Formats: sequence, C-alpha cells, structure tokens
Amino acid sequence: MKLLKSFLFGLNSLLGRGRARRLSLALLLLLSGQAQAFQLQAMDASRVDLNDYVGDGEWTLVMFWSTDCIPCEQQKPMIEAFHRDHAGRDARVVGIALDGMELREQIQALIDRHQPSYPNLVVFTDVFHRQYKELTGKDFRATPTYLLYNPAGELAGARSGVIERALLESVVKGG
Repeated sequence: MKLLKSFLFGLNSLLGRGRARRLSLALLLLLSGQAQAFQLQAMDASRVDLNDYVGDGEWTLVMFWSTDCIPCEQQKPMIEAFHRDHAGRDARVVGIALDGMELREQIQALIDRHQPSYPNLVVFTDVFHRQYKELTGKDFRATPTYLLYNPAGELAGARSGVIERALLESVVKGG
C-alpha cells in the first residue's frame, strides 16, 4: 500500500489533485483482482504462468530485468537479500528476464553469476508487451520494473526504476 501511496503522491504533483484522484481511482480498479494469465518460460523452456508464483499468503515482488540493464544488476543483491530474509514467511521474489530465449546463454550467465535463490523466468518476446498492458493497463517502459502482488495474489502496484529496500520492508510490515 505504501508503494501505491508514493506512486499516487507523484501523480498529485504532476496532474493536480482532481485529475490525480480520478486517475487513482481508475488505476485502483484496474489493478485489483487476480493476476491475469501471463505466460512465461522456465529456463528449460517449459511454459509456466505467473499465477503459479503469486498469492499463497505471501507478498510477491516480480522484478522485470534484462541482460543489458545496469540498474538491474545493481539491484539484484538487495533483491536477493530481501527474498532470502522473507521467503517462506511473508514475501518472495520472482525474476523475469525480458530478453527471450534467444538470449538464453546470456540470461543463464547472469543467473549463474548472482546465484539467486528465487526463480527466474523468461518472457515470450512476441507477446510480452500485450500481456503487460493487459495486466497493468500501462505500456511497459524500462527495466527494472517491479510488480507487487498482495498475499491474496492481487496486483497491488507497479513501478519502473530502482526501488529501495526500506520501501519493500514497509509494504510487507504494513500489509
């Protein structure tokens, strides 16, 4: 909820209070509900669905990353520590590489370098942008991008750019 509040505060300054309030209500309606079918691939190329990784009583942070994203690489140690500290209790992380299986070797090299304890999946590059827009109501902008699902598996927020651990902790503790 804090993540959503900080996002909405930014809208107030950009759009003015009245427009921001109407847009906020529309976004809340749009972002509520279970994760829509979001088809992905495991590193072995088997098909999986994002729904299989969200809910079950834990917050789920989804990190969209790419092999050429420097901020993504800088965020991964913090994201791993967050996952390690919360997995199995109240929160978990899922990584999703945007490069597609065409760059499987580069994706695997980065996974091998960081040794994350959270799962990393790969998008189908031909349908990713449509799936993302259907899920969030917004065009995909850049990596890193984060989606946050509440413990019931409902999309609670989306954010592009670097994220702070303190913000994640406040969401989990306040959730």
